[in-house]
Amino acid sequence: MRKVYLLMAVAAIMMVGCKNIGSKKAAAEAEAAQAAAEEAAAAKAERINKAIEEVEAAENMSALEAVEALSRAQIVEGENLSDELAGNPDAAIPFAIVEEKPTFDGGDANEFSKWVGQNIVYPEAAKDRQISGKVILQFTVTKEGDVTDVKVLKGVDPVIDQEAVRVVSASPKWVPGNQNGVPVAVSYNFPVIFRLN
Repeated sequence: MRKVYLLMAVAAIMMVGCKNIGSKKAAAEAEAAQAAAEEAAAAKAERINKAIEEVEAAENMSALEAVEALSRAQIVEGENLSDELAGNPDAAIPFAIVEEKPTFDGGDANEFSKWVGQNIVYPEAAKDRQISGKVILQFTVTKEGDVTDVKVLKGVDPVIDQEAVRVVSASPKWVPGNQNGVPVAVSYNFPVIFRLN
């Protein structure tokens, strides 16, 4: 009987040892996956920053060209969004790859840029301090056509940044983008230009 208990104890110790080895392997795999995700996020941030620099440096780039350049920076070559969207049907599709782009007032980003220009109020504090530049925003056009999740990707000054967010957040409804004939949320990157005359 003692031998049976002893063999059971040895088997239990071996099982715990195997589980620990499995746990170590799983932990190593999780660490590798985390490192790969961090590396991918850093590469994406670098691409976006480079695109922002290009948009900032461009003198005669249309709003639509800027939106497309900034959106392309979000895409990883060969990335399959089908799995990601299947897991989260409300996830925003990057502007560059959505089949049918969202439209604003019957037009594109250039039409939206006109609307922003008509509704922006240049902050007096920014005028007094001679602050100008391009604020790069990111927002989502929902599948209902609302503008949500407005955030600053690259700011100029908090006073100007807040005004850019205010105006874009006040946008009237858009016609949403479509993917496979179904309305979808679309991630949009957009420059708001502040120029002193």
